[in-house]
Amino acid sequence: MKKSLTVLFTGIILAGCTSLSPEQQAQIDNLTPCEKINGLLGSYDNRFEGLKRTRVNTKYMETWTAKYNLVGDQCQITALDTNTVTYRCQEEYKEQSKAVATHQKALDFTRECLAQNNWHEQQKESAESLRTTFVLDENTPVISIHTGKTLSRSTPWSTSLEIGKPVAGK
Repeated sequence: MKKSLTVLFTGIILAGCTSLSPEQQAQIDNLTPCEKINGLLGSYDNRFEGLKRTRVNTKYMETWTAKYNLVGDQCQITALDTNTVTYRCQEEYKEQSKAVATHQKALDFTRECLAQNNWHEQQKESAESLRTTFVLDENTPVISIHTGKTLSRSTPWSTSLEIGKPVAGK
């Protein structure tokens, strides 16, 4: 019962217009990572409508800033077409150790949130990349946390968290 009230409360906070009052922003800022993940999973089928803030003009896809961030402070919602919509956060680092620490932090709060619902966790690791993917079933969006090398000389490492297309659609 508590979980359904949390999801309902999160939905009410996030619904409506794209600009938020200071009180609404404070409520969002106080949401736990688990409440945010549940809000994202619950709004996936509605193309994350309640989580979109400001539209970013891009040539090839529709992109919005997100109302809250799980990794870093610039998460976006991107729609490539009518069937492909993704919530994605990315943070870049000068040092591999900081990127791995962010990966571990995201992994910890995601595991804690999904543990009781029988999500399957898969991890792939190489010398320059680490990806952890969480899958529940073929209809639920996949959650993926990735740390790896970038092409940037100033910030050669990044960690991202993405919630997107279910396995059946991949």
